[in-house]
Amino acid sequence: MELFKLTRKTKLPQVRSSDILPLAFAGLAIGAFLLSVAFLWLAASLARVANQEPPTLVQQVDGRTLTVRPADYRYREPEVIRQAVSDWAVMTFTWGQLPGENQKSIDEGVKVTGGDLVSTAAWEASFLLAPDFRDAFLETLAAEVIPPGVFEGKVSAVLIPQHISPPQALGEGRWQVDLVATRILFAASNPSGTTVSFNRRLTVRAVDPPSNPLRNDASEEQTVAYRLLESGIQIEAIRPIQPEELAE
Repeated sequence: MELFKLTRKTKLPQVRSSDILPLAFAGLAIGAFLLSVAFLWLAASLARVANQEPPTLVQQVDGRTLTVRPADYRYREPEVIRQAVSDWAVMTFTWGQLPGENQKSIDEGVKVTGGDLVSTAAWEASFLLAPDFRDAFLETLAAEVIPPGVFEGKVSAVLIPQHISPPQALGEGRWQVDLVATRILFAASNPSGTTVSFNRRLTVRAVDPPSNPLRNDASEEQTVAYRLLESGIQIEAIRPIQPEELAE
């Protein structure tokens, strides 16, 4: 009974209205301290990540390992751009069996829009062209540039690049390149060849390279197209260079 009476006499601590403000300030102070500690920990973690050396080794899904260096997503090495332009020009305007080559089968060509043929190499090189004018370019090439004798083994041609200018930036991920080259056309009536100047100003842009590895059973054409697109470059415009522009 006495224990029961003692328990009833025990009272809970009372918080007076004058104590609420100091307690609130104490709670805010503790919260601010904990938040400051969290921010310091986050800043230290970010500093650790920022000071780490950037990764320089990349392994692709197919097992190939590449050494890389950090760069802007749309940056392309000048030599990569020039090589892409050279590859496109040589493949597009070199046809048939050249004098002095070992005997090889005649290229049957690839039919394009309009029903005419382009050389297999020109069709492969067209993957370096932007999709919005690729078909139109191939149609013009087949109808106006490549003679039918190429696919009969009577005509051949080769393009020789003489100068490819350093890429001139036109904006983020776009460049202008001047190509000065010579085309030599061979025919039975003129085995020594006819020389034609080929001067073009090309506008190129950065594109996403293929993300999937090439299959082991890929055809020769697929292999070439994949190799060309690996550069991450596409040609979006081509126009002749006027003589006065060459003199500049």
